[in-house]
Amino acid sequence: MKHINHKTGLYILLIFSMIFWGTSYVFTKIVLPCTNPITLIFTRLIISSTMLWLIIGLFKRKEKIAKSDWKYIIALSFFEPFLYFIGETYALERVSPVIVSPVIATIPVFTALVMTTFYHVKLSKLNMVGIFFSFFGVVFMISNKNMQIDVDGYGLLLLLLAVMSSVGYGLMITKLSGKINAMLLIALQNTIGIFLFLPLWLFWGEPITYSHLLTTPWINLSPTIVFWLCVLILAIFSSSLAFMFYSMAVAKIGISRAAVFTNLIPIFTAITAYFLTGEILSPLKMTGILIIITGVILTQSEKAGNKKHTSTL
Repeated sequence: MKHINHKTGLYILLIFSMIFWGTSYVFTKIVLPCTNPITLIFTRLIISSTMLWLIIGLFKRKEKIAKSDWKYIIALSFFEPFLYFIGETYALERVSPVIVSPVIATIPVFTALVMTTFYHVKLSKLNMVGIFFSFFGVVFMISNKNMQIDVDGYGLLLLLLAVMSSVGYGLMITKLSGKINAMLLIALQNTIGIFLFLPLWLFWGEPITYSHLLTTPWINLSPTIVFWLCVLILAIFSSSLAFMFYSMAVAKIGISRAAVFTNLIPIFTAITAYFLTGEILSPLKMTGILIIITGVILTQSEKAGNKKHTSTL
């Protein structure tokens, strides 16, 4: 019973991570007209890092990091937040959040391919069925009524950059999860990300123009308040708590099973986009959501996967 409750707790953390990431696409889309992606990401990382280091300084003891782990931490930061946020945020300038999130949700498919190809991880047939079932649900969500893929080509390439960066991040987090406190790891990740983005911000950063905020039918606040509220949500929940919860879960159940939860992201994005920006869900997208949920349930079946192989590289 204790084992079941512990696993349930991990799944709850993963679901909250997906909620924070799923809603982040909509909040990013709302504030992007006010500035460029570089300035938005840089601001988001500064707020997140400051908050995390303050908490660590107040409540956490000092923790030594092995020299051998620093190469993984630097690689981790290069994949996410650096490459991933470049791909994701610039893509959001060109495509809808409801399209961005299902493409991002293909991460488990690419993760499984990398794990099986390069690390000889064994996945059960039911595990694979669940992954690809979810993938076909994603295809439904990015297709029009004639079942043709309807998405900006350049935006799709940027999204693929984000997907592959996330796969690389997942491999690095597997190396580090359980060895370094999750909060400290995310603080280091975001701080290194600040230094990676600093040269880009110095050359291409733009001032914030609050009057350009994307109008939202359900929010009746000043553009300045809405902008900083969205940025705080992105920094605290999406750039901090979501990564912490995900890291904690990966340490216990492995990257292959944890990554499958990213298939839930389109659902939370679609719901948030409907309430905040008035974007309507078509019957085709609703069908895709149902297929994605089914795929996640299949993949997380007790018979799916091999814990011994999926928890380590």
